[in-house]
Amino acid sequence: MTRVKICGLTRVADVEAAVEAGAHALGFVFEPASPRFVGARPGAPAALGAVPPLVASVAVFGRLPKARPSGALRCGAVQFTEGSPAGDEWPLMRIRAVRLHPGISVEEALGAEGSALLLDTYDPNVMGGTGMPLDWDLAAEIVRGSERRVILAGGLTPENVAEAVRRVRPYAVDVSSGVEESPGVKDHAKIRAFVEAVRSADSGG
Repeated sequence: MTRVKICGLTRVADVEAAVEAGAHALGFVFEPASPRFVGARPGAPAALGAVPPLVASVAVFGRLPKARPSGALRCGAVQFTEGSPAGDEWPLMRIRAVRLHPGISVEEALGAEGSALLLDTYDPNVMGGTGMPLDWDLAAEIVRGSERRVILAGGLTPENVAEAVRRVRPYAVDVSSGVEESPGVKDHAKIRAFVEAVRSADSGG
């Protein structure tokens, strides 16, 4: 079964909608440069507190800070693009985001450190949440060559995620902008449609 992570959450209602739809993991962005930065959203602390037991919460960073922000202490996993978590304050589940820039090789992607890999679209100006699709054929090669679990991100939507799952066969898929009304504000119907599309792909539909 392909797992589903809904990322960029900032509101309690969106957390509840994602959980009800069947999401396995919820992502909260702690990168100040992101329009989904939890530090700029008054409702974000309540949203973090609304994650129920047995649903994973992930603290998402671009550049990993030296010290873990207090809000991120509620999260059981950390996702990051740059840096290396050191010290006991960081969770053991460390998801390394690998941006598939032009010319990247399978070997280079597989060389990134982390408990799991998240494949995302490369953009020189931002570290994630671009809404742009990546090379699924390359992603499928990375999945086949990896001994770690691989999460597919990058431009996924309710309309294309079933095809992405069929072609890439990742451990999980990750969506943010593809189920939004605006940055940080989720469309609940799109969340449901996204999860349903993943389930359809899993069942051979």
